[in-house]
Amino acid sequence: MHYILCKDDNWTSILKKELTADFTKDCYVLKGFPLIKLPAETNLKDGYIAFSSTALIDAALVPDNSVSKQAAEIMADLSSKIEPGSKINCHVFGLTEKYGILETGRAEIISGKVTQALKKKNIHCPRKGFDRTLGFLQILILPNRSVAVSFIKKEDLASYQSLISPFAGGFSNVGDDLKAPSRAFKKLIEAQEVMGIKISETDIVVDLGACPGGWTYVARKSGAKVIALDRSPLAKELMEDKLVIFKKEDAFKFEVKEPVDWVVSDIVCAPERILELINYWAVEKKCKNFVFTIKFKGHQDYGLLKKFKNIAKEVDYNVILKQLNVNKNEVTIMGTQH
Repeated sequence: MHYILCKDDNWTSILKKELTADFTKDCYVLKGFPLIKLPAETNLKDGYIAFSSTALIDAALVPDNSVSKQAAEIMADLSSKIEPGSKINCHVFGLTEKYGILETGRAEIISGKVTQALKKKNIHCPRKGFDRTLGFLQILILPNRSVAVSFIKKEDLASYQSLISPFAGGFSNVGDDLKAPSRAFKKLIEAQEVMGIKISETDIVVDLGACPGGWTYVARKSGAKVIALDRSPLAKELMEDKLVIFKKEDAFKFEVKEPVDWVVSDIVCAPERILELINYWAVEKKCKNFVFTIKFKGHQDYGLLKKFKNIAKEVDYNVILKQLNVNKNEVTIMGTQH
């Protein structure tokens, strides 16, 4: 069984429509929770699920029991899947009605028992960070206290890169920054974590539709040089920053002579305009990395996601298409050149 999670229950019906359109009509919704189950025979490899926050692939189900017995059953399931001497990513979390995703309580106890048992087999789980070169173990405690256990081998992880998350349960909580010109800065912070790559001080970043400067602010905090385009000026501090080149130009007409390290965009526009940007920046390989927000008006534009998914499969980039925690009626498309 595959377990597909979304941001919260407000998005479950939309996620179901996407799954039904792209994969299978055999979807089971866990009523009242942001979770949908798909049959194990559903092929999700190299797929894109825009409104999913994370996915547990080919998960085994361990029935409700004592924590010790559940931990023992989890280890029995994993015994033939993980080689001794391995290092793996490991997320253990619960899905609750009141608090959503939790890593405390029963999840914390099971995590302790499983990681200790793995350690005895010389299998180690780093406590911090997420390494996309390692295998990935997810343990989800369902509301009825049964447990879903999914392990993706490191050689298969790339096939599910757009479906998984570096955050337990797909849930992240980017901290506030009172100096940022807008709360939109959180999107670019989260996107970098999801991509597994950060803007660096040697990078050149093109920020399309930059005003008031939330994404330029993030890039500058990383030390990068920014070319910011908008009809309106950025926040005063950024306009005075010598490493911010502000251009009062149309972001859709801007061109570069040489590829840049990053192009980012949080422009308020129709999704079709973002397709234009992807065609220039990604299809023509004008950047090494890109992050674009796709903004929707109501539900009528969701069908256009099919076009983004088709492009994602064609371009020479590792592409992730995902609704970030900080996205509203939006989806973020991100890519890193092969």
